[in-house]
Formats: sequence, structure tokens, C-alpha cells
Amino acid sequence: MGEFLPRFTQRLILRRFTADDLDRFLAYRQDPQVARFQGWKMLSADEAKAFIQEMNQAAIGVPGEWFQVAVAHRQSNQLVGDIGMNVDLDDPAIVEIGFTLARAEQGKGYAQEAVQALIASLFELGTVTRIVGITDGRNQRSINLMMRLGMGLVRSEEVEFRNERCVEQTFELRKIDS
Repeated sequence: MGEFLPRFTQRLILRRFTADDLDRFLAYRQDPQVARFQGWKMLSADEAKAFIQEMNQAAIGVPGEWFQVAVAHRQSNQLVGDIGMNVDLDDPAIVEIGFTLARAEQGKGYAQEAVQALIASLFELGTVTRIVGITDGRNQRSINLMMRLGMGLVRSEEVEFRNERCVEQTFELRKIDS
């Protein structure tokens, strides 16, 4: 996946994180409303700085390891969010994704635009045949986005997440052979 990034959409750029992203990254990653349904924990400034440095250097697509793709405005290069991707350790044809957008950037279609571009790029590799997204059943905005992306609900199960009972919903999108 060496030439995987950057990717451009009409309004966005999908790229590696840079040191300039720190303040914006911290702002949305420390927002309790943004973090509510996320699998990640809030980071301190030092942890966020280390995370950005790690993602800037990390190999993309290492099975079993999450890689975060920075999502920024195409014109200003200002960070609006990120998309995590994790190539399945047992089956590298499966990639799990997760997405986070700053609250002020939500509701503008950026998440759909960015995730659509990432999915297309993953399928273009030729080795990825299935994209998986997992969300809390109360996270209706994420559910709606995955459905708009053509992902279908394949499983619902009751789990404990952050000391709360919830229904975890798993969505999938399979590559259609052309």
C-alpha cells in the first residue's frame, strides 16, 4: 500500500497526519460528544503528539494494526477528521473501518465523501474484497452513513461497551466483480 496516500476528492484530501494537525486532532478527540461511540480513548496532548508522529511514519495496511488516515479540507489542508482502517489479521481481504469527524464538520457530507474515497481506493488494490464497519446501535448517524455507502447490516449482538450494555451492529460492503 506504498502509494495509497494522498487521495483527493472534490472537497477533501485523505493523507497522512502531520505535526500541524495536532490542535485540531486534539480538539475533536477530546470532545465527549464525538468520543461517545468511539472505540478509542481520549488522548493527552503528549499522547496525541506521539500518535500523530507514529501515524506519519507507520506502514499502511499491516494486518492486525490500525492505521489512521487524516481527512482534511482540500483547499486549506485543515484537518476535519480521520478514518481508521485495520486489515484483518486472519483474512487480509477484509478491512475494518471507523470514522471520526470534528463536530463542527459533521452534517456536511464530508464523512461520506471521505469514506467513499477510501473504500474505492481499498477495492482498487485488488486484494480487498470486503469492508466492515461496526457501530453502537444508538449511533444513528453512523448507521445512516454506512447504509448510504451501500453497506448492509450483517449482525447485531448485545455487548458491554464503556460499562454500558448496547447493541453492536456490524455492517459489510462486498466488492462486486465487474
